[in-house]
Amino acid sequence: MILSDVVAIALSIIGFLLSLQGLWLLCRALWPNRVERSAGRCERNGVACFFVGLLVSAAIFLVAAVGGKRLGAPGQLAAFILLFVFIIISGVGTAGFVTHIGRRLESPADAGRPWRATIRGGVALELACLIPVLGWFGILPISLIVGAGAATLSLFDRPARRAARASLIPAIPSEMPARRPPTAAMPLPALEGQGVL
Repeated sequence: MILSDVVAIALSIIGFLLSLQGLWLLCRALWPNRVERSAGRCERNGVACFFVGLLVSAAIFLVAAVGGKRLGAPGQLAAFILLFVFIIISGVGTAGFVTHIGRRLESPADAGRPWRATIRGGVALELACLIPVLGWFGILPISLIVGAGAATLSLFDRPARRAARASLIPAIPSEMPARRPPTAAMPLPALEGQGVL
């Protein structure tokens, strides 16, 4: 293998990982509530996220493979669209996963900048994915599967739904304002001698 091939492969890998970081930041910007719910799911139960993501990923890839083979060109187009939707869903969940990782590596510079946790966690995950074999075929696919599971489970997040509903109801003040004392009735001016009566 000549040096140009090594450089091309290295730049391809770096470009792919940078594009993942861009996808996670885009998902954070477009769907911040969904990313937050996914991060909460990863924090509460990452194992459940993995197994749900494994089922969702297997089902989507099976449907895409069968539909792409049996339905000809329309099936291939539908399979491509289905895989694109899966990448977006997995990207939203993985953005939540890397946000969770970034919060574990907290920094005082995060105040008012919640996206910094996403960047920090994304960089940590991408550097781990550079480990030969283990990172390529272990850490990266597992993180995408966990992301798909977290995004799927965030759809059924009841506390988040309750909080969203509660935010639509106007807040009732806890203390009622003090009542003003009744004002004394002011006497009406005398109208005699003014030609009114």
